[in-house]
Amino acid sequence: MNYIRVLGGFVHHKDNKLLVEADIILSSMSGNPTFPTPTPSLEEIENAYNEYATYLARANWTHGRIDRELKRESKVKLSQLLGQLAGYVNYVAKGELSILYSSGFPVFTGRKKGTVPEVPTGGRLSDGRVSDELYFDFNSLGRDMTYEYTYAIWISREDAPPESSELQWEQSLFTTRSRKNLIKSVPSRSTVFAKVRAINRHGVGDWSAVVSLRVR
Repeated sequence: MNYIRVLGGFVHHKDNKLLVEADIILSSMSGNPTFPTPTPSLEEIENAYNEYATYLARANWTHGRIDRELKRESKVKLSQLLGQLAGYVNYVAKGELSILYSSGFPVFTGRKKGTVPEVPTGGRLSDGRVSDELYFDFNSLGRDMTYEYTYAIWISREDAPPESSELQWEQSLFTTRSRKNLIKSVPSRSTVFAKVRAINRHGVGDWSAVVSLRVR
């Protein structure tokens, strides 16, 4: 079955094209009632856009090594945020072209043979940079892949199995990376559960095995 979706790969686009694409997406998503809670926020993406535009202009003027590296880093940051937003758009639209087009993202509608992605493996939770954050890592399934992940926080002293109906899974998050996906506001002495599934042009894969970590 063909999976109609917006495209989330931007990092290899030329500088001017990326700026235009990001501007169209921000304009289309701003105030769009179809997308009430963009993830990541439009404010975060706009800040990354402004940062990238500033470093790009500086690098083109000075041609300095440091400025070129700052431009490259800001481009990667903006591209990753747009990729995450593309995952959110695909989740909301569920293949409806009118909704996909309203986002301002480039839309894939062509037919290609293939299958839905496999189940991600190698899930792992680890401590983040600050005490109330965790990182969620898993094995990559290749290029042009969006991942949907979610988590549940268990604060009871008694252990809960991963399949327990008592676990309250949070709103889905989206990423194009398989490393250092952030989970914030984690209470101390709680147990965090996490799972992930992959999305490609052919559809949505199955959820991975649930992994857990007891927070100090």
